[in-house]
Order: sequence, then structure tokens, then C-alpha cells
Amino acid sequence: MKKLAITMMALTLSVSALAEKIGFVNSQEAFSKYSQTKVIQENLNKEKNRLENEIKQKEVTLQKSQLELQSKGNKLTDKEKQDFQKQVEAFQKFVRDSQTKLSKEEYTRMQEIEKTMNSAIDSVAKAGKYDYILEAGAVKFGGTDVTADVIKAMEKIKK
Repeated sequence: MKKLAITMMALTLSVSALAEKIGFVNSQEAFSKYSQTKVIQENLNKEKNRLENEIKQKEVTLQKSQLELQSKGNKLTDKEKQDFQKQVEAFQKFVRDSQTKLSKEEYTRMQEIEKTMNSAIDSVAKAGKYDYILEAGAVKFGGTDVTADVIKAMEKIKK
């Protein structure tokens, strides 16, 4: 019986020695508090506003052309109709291309932030000797919140 108790005690001690260190990070918080996020969002908003203004200008020009064509009434030629249709199609293509360009730019910038965050998480994990760093929502109990450390590491990486 004593041998069984000693074996159980040894087994318990060896299991606790294998306990893993777990941290968690709120990536949404890290993303929003990272200084470059705001800079990138401001730049994207400036580009979006510039494109919207350009689209509005082209739209006004297109509307003027339409009014001119309507004022001609029956004197409107097929060539003028075709030319106007080409203008409309070019405008629609410009709008689509502008939206696509802006979306790609946003995706690229967000990927840069994600890459920085992942590097920061890796650095915090190594420095704190964490076995695992999970998303905050995945942890119901226990673990250590390393979000603030990740944000600090992100700021260091950007410099």
C-alpha cells in the first residue's frame, strides 16, 4: 500500500512539473491601441475621401453630358449616344477599380499590422517563457493577460 501511495505522489509531482504556462491576448484591444493602426486608418480615410471627390467630379461631368444630350432631343445621333454610353461605362469602371484599389490597400495595411502583432506575441511568449498564448475569448479561466505587453512589443517593433 505504501508503494502505491509513493507511486501516486511521484506521479502527481511529475504531472505538476509538466504544467504549462499559458497567456492570453485580446487581439482586438492590441489592434485598436497600436499607434500605427490609427495612422493607417487616417491615411486610408484620406485616400477614400480623395477618391470620393474624384468620383463626384466625374459624376457631375457625366450628368452635364447627359443634360446636353437630352437638350438635343430628336437631333441626338447614334454616335453621340454611343459616346455617352462609353463615358458611363468608363465611369463605372473607374468606380469599381477605385473600390478594388482601396480594398487591396486596406487589406495590405491590415496584414502588416497582423504581422507586427504576431511578431510581438512571439517575442512576449519567448521573453515570458509561455508555452501557449491564446486569444482572450478562448480562455475561460486561468492564464495570464499579456495584452499590454504585446502592445508595448508592437510599438517597439515599429521603430
